[in-house]
Amino acid sequence: MELTLTLKHFLKTFSLIGLTSASIIPDLSRFPSSLAHLTPRDKTPWPYGVIGDSWGSGVAYNNDILYDNNLDYCLRTKESYGPQLEADTSWTGDFSSGLRNAACSGSELRDLAKGDYQMGKVGKPNVVVMTSGGNNIGFGPIINLCIYHANPTHNYGAAYKDDDPNNPTGDCGKALKDASTYITGPMRQDLINTINDILADPSVDDNPDFLLYVTGYARFFGPDYDPWCENEYWNIPSVALSPTPYLSKELRTAFNDRVSDVNSLYKDTIESQFSNKVRYIDTDTGFGGHRFCEPGANHADQLNTDTHFDGVYLWNLNWPWQVANQPAPQGVDPDNISPDEARNLFGDDGGVTAWSEGSGSGNVANVPSNGWRIRPFHPRYTGFTSIKKAILAQLKNDGLPKAQSSGSSPPPSGPPAYAPGTCSFHLEERETCADNSNNLFAKITMYDNDKAVIGQTNGDPLDNPINVADPLNFQSKLPYPLVVVGEHENDYVQFNYNGLQFTSRDTSGKATCSNGGWDPRNGPKCNLQSVKSVAVSADS
Repeated sequence: MELTLTLKHFLKTFSLIGLTSASIIPDLSRFPSSLAHLTPRDKTPWPYGVIGDSWGSGVAYNNDILYDNNLDYCLRTKESYGPQLEADTSWTGDFSSGLRNAACSGSELRDLAKGDYQMGKVGKPNVVVMTSGGNNIGFGPIINLCIYHANPTHNYGAAYKDDDPNNPTGDCGKALKDASTYITGPMRQDLINTINDILADPSVDDNPDFLLYVTGYARFFGPDYDPWCENEYWNIPSVALSPTPYLSKELRTAFNDRVSDVNSLYKDTIESQFSNKVRYIDTDTGFGGHRFCEPGANHADQLNTDTHFDGVYLWNLNWPWQVANQPAPQGVDPDNISPDEARNLFGDDGGVTAWSEGSGSGNVANVPSNGWRIRPFHPRYTGFTSIKKAILAQLKNDGLPKAQSSGSSPPPSGPPAYAPGTCSFHLEERETCADNSNNLFAKITMYDNDKAVIGQTNGDPLDNPINVADPLNFQSKLPYPLVVVGEHENDYVQFNYNGLQFTSRDTSGKATCSNGGWDPRNGPKCNLQSVKSVAVSADS
C-alpha cells in the first residue's frame, strides 16, 4: 500500500460575471468578445485539433502573444496557424470553431500519439492538423552549427562550401549528412508508426469521418540561389577562429534539399499508404518569393523584426532588445556583437533554436524570454498566414466543415445539460513525496448555477495527476474540458477553459479563487527518518 502524508486544499471558486463566486457560463453582455465561446450557442462547435512541433505551435517571444499562458511550456502563440484558423470565421459556415491546440515547441513524432501524448489533449476531433518531424531531423541544432555558431569559443570546423559532403570534417557537414541518413532511412517508418498510432487513438478511432492533415515544411532559401547572398553571414563573432559560415549556394541548396526530401517522403508515404484517412498539405509553395535570400532582397530584409513583414516569412536571429523594440544596451553595437557579449547573452550552452539543455516539449527553458533565440527559422505571422491558407484550401476541397455522419457521435442538441448562470468547483490538491515532476494530484467537484453536480473526478485522487508533463483534462457536462496544471514554484494551480486562463492565486478579473491551506498546516515533510512511513510499498 502507499500512505500519503500531506493534503493540500484549494477551494476553487471562480467567476466570469460577478467575479466573486464562480462562473463558466457568463453574462455575454458583460464579456462579449472574450467569453462568447463559453456559453450555449446556436452554432455547434466543430471540433478540430493541432498537434506537432514549433512549426505548429509557433514560438512565443513575449507574453502578449502567448496563446494559453504557456501551458505545458510549449510556447504556443496566437500568431500560429491554429489560432489564425480559430479567428477566421469565413470557413466555419454553420458551425463555430472548436479548436484544441496541443502542438508544442520541441516535440518529435513520438510525442503526438505517445510520449507527451498530444492526441490526449485534442478532445474528440473531426480533423487534426499535424506538423512534425523537424526535431527528429535536428533542424534546430543544424541551423546553429551551419549558420549561427552561437558558441564563440567553439571551433565549428570547415565551412560547408569547403567541406567534402561525402566525408565531412566540419560540424555543419556532419550534421547535414546525419540528417540525410535519417531522412532516407528510419524516418519513413517513424512517420508510418506515428500515423497508425494517431488513427488508432481512442479519441478518433470510432469516428468514420475523421481526417488527419499532415503539413510539410517550407524551404528556407530562395531556390533561385541569387548570388547577392553569397557574401551574407549571420554567425556570432568567434574567438575560436572558425571559418566564416557564408550563405553559399552550396549551403543554401543543402538546406533546401533536405526540406524537399522530407516533403516528398511525407507526400509519397501518405498517398501510397493512407489515402483514405490522411491528406498531405503542401505549405512550401505559398512561401515562394518570401524566403531568405530572394532576388531583389537585401541584408536588412533578412533581419526584419516586424511579425507582419511580407518580404520574408521567416524569423532570423534578432537580439533581445530588438525583439522588444528597445535600444541596444549602452556600449553594445548590435551590428558588431563581441564574443564576450555573445557569451553573456547565450550563456555557456551557446545555442540558437536549440541548445544543449534542450528546448524539448515541456522543457522549462521554453519561456517567452528565451523566444528570441528559439524563433529563428520559424514562420512569423505572415508565414503562418500562408500555412493557414494552404490548410483552408484543403479543407474546402474536402467539403469541410460538415456535420458528422450517422456512424459517429451526433452533435449536441436540445437544452444544455446544466443550469446556465454561475458555475463553481471545489478542488482538493494532493502532493505526495514522489519526485516533483509527478507528485501533484487533484480531486474536483463542479456545480452549475443551481448547485447541482455537473462533473467530478472518479476514484482515488491519486488517479488524477495535474503535473506539468501530465495535466488533467477534467470533463464535466460543460462543452469543453477544464485543463488543470499544478505548479511547485510559487505554489499555485493554473487553469484553462477553452482559452480562458486563470490561476488559483487570482482574486480579481474574469475568474477568482479563494484558497484553503495545507493539512498539515506546514506542508509535506518527506525523506525524514521520523516520517519514513510517508511512502511505503508492501505486499498484502
